[in-house]
Amino acid sequence: MSSVKDHGKAGPSHALKDHRELNQNHFYYHLDESVGAGLPLWLPAGVVIREELEKLMKELEFLAGYQRVVSPHIAKEELYYQSGHLPYYEESMYPSMNLDNVRFRLRPMCCPHHHKIYASQLRSYRDMPLRLAEYGQVYRYEGSGALSGLMRVRGLCQNDAHIYCRRSQVKEEILKVLKMYQEAYRILGISKYHLRLSKWESGESDKSQKYVPFPEKWQWAENVLREVLIESNLPFVEAPGEAAFYGPKIDIQMESIHGKEESASTVQLDFISAERFDLSFINEAGEREHPLIIHRAPLGSHERMVALLIEAYQGALPLWLSPEQIRILPLADRHIEEAEKSRLLLHNSFMRVRVDDRVESLSRKIAEAWQAKVSYVVIIGDQEIAQGCVSVQERGQRKAEKMEASKLRDMLLEKIKRRS
Repeated sequence: MSSVKDHGKAGPSHALKDHRELNQNHFYYHLDESVGAGLPLWLPAGVVIREELEKLMKELEFLAGYQRVVSPHIAKEELYYQSGHLPYYEESMYPSMNLDNVRFRLRPMCCPHHHKIYASQLRSYRDMPLRLAEYGQVYRYEGSGALSGLMRVRGLCQNDAHIYCRRSQVKEEILKVLKMYQEAYRILGISKYHLRLSKWESGESDKSQKYVPFPEKWQWAENVLREVLIESNLPFVEAPGEAAFYGPKIDIQMESIHGKEESASTVQLDFISAERFDLSFINEAGEREHPLIIHRAPLGSHERMVALLIEAYQGALPLWLSPEQIRILPLADRHIEEAEKSRLLLHNSFMRVRVDDRVESLSRKIAEAWQAKVSYVVIIGDQEIAQGCVSVQERGQRKAEKMEASKLRDMLLEKIKRRS
C-alpha cells in the first residue's frame, strides 16, 4: 500500500476500504453511463483535493523555474503522426473525428502541443533549460476491463511538464526533478514507494515493435537515468519493455489498498521528439542544435493520485487537503447566530467550514462529523458565548480546548500554510 506517516487510525488492515468504497460515503466523484465509462464527474469534495494538489505543485514548480502554458484538448491527426503517437500508441487513443474533411484526435498526452509551443519562437542556448508546465486534460481509451474508479480512467488530468535542455544539462535537471518528487511526497506524507527504471526491449518480440529503433540512443539514455538513480542513492529495479516509445523512464511505483502496483509519477528522457519536430536552439557557435527533452509528472494524474491518497489516509486527509476542514455545532437555536459569526470569520479566511444547526443531539452530530472525516469540530453554547470563546476538538484527539475564534483562525491558517 502507498502508506502515509501516522496514518494508523484506520484500524486493522482487513478493515481498510478502497477509494471506491470510501467514495460511497464521502462523494469525491461520480461515474455515469450517460457520460461514459472511465470519464469521472468530479464532485465538490474531490475538486477540493484536486485543487489543493494543483496549488502545491504550482508553488513547487514556480520556485523551480517552470513557466505555465495552456494547450487545447484536441489537434489534427498529422500532429500525432509527427509525434509518433499514431504509429506507436494508436490502440490507446480515441478514434478520429472527420470535420470539414480534416481529421482530428483527442490528445492522449500534452507533449506534442508543448513541442509546438517550444517551436513558436527562436531559442538560444541562454534559454536552456526551458521548463514548460501544464495541468493538461488528456484522453486514453483504456480497455473496459482495466477501468477501476479513479485508479484507471479514460479522461485524466496530468501534472505535466517538459524540460528542453542541452545534453550537458540532462543529469542535473533529472536530479532536480527527483528532488521535487521527494519534497512533494514528504508534504503529502507518502513514505512507501519504489522506483523502476523502465527500459526498451530489443530483438524481434512484439514489445520491441513499439519502440523507435535507435539502439545506441536507447543505451545512452538508459545509462543516464541509471547514473542519476545511483548518484541519488535511490534503490530501483530495472524493467525491460516498460519504456515510453520515445525513450526510457523512471517510474515511481505505489500500491493500491489491494496491493496492485500502479505508476504514480514518472520522469522520461526523450531523445527522438526534437528531431521529429525539428526543435532547435542556437548554440554558442551560432549553429542550430537539437535539445533533449525530459517529460515529467510528479503527481502523475489527479485521478490516480487522489485515489491513492484517499486510500492511504482512509478519507481522513490532512487539514490542508480536507474537503471539510471545520464543522461548527451550535448547542441550541439561540447559539446559531454566534455560530454563523464564527463560520463567516473562518470562511472569509478561505477555510472550508459549515454550521450543522440541525435539531439533533450533540453526541450524534459529533459522531457524524468524525465519520465524515472533518478535521476540527467547534462547539458553541451558553458557556462559550459568556466566555467569548469556542470549544475546539481536533480529529483523533479526546479533549476539546477553549479559545477565541480569532485565535482558532490564526492557528488553522498557520497549519494550512505549513501543510502540516
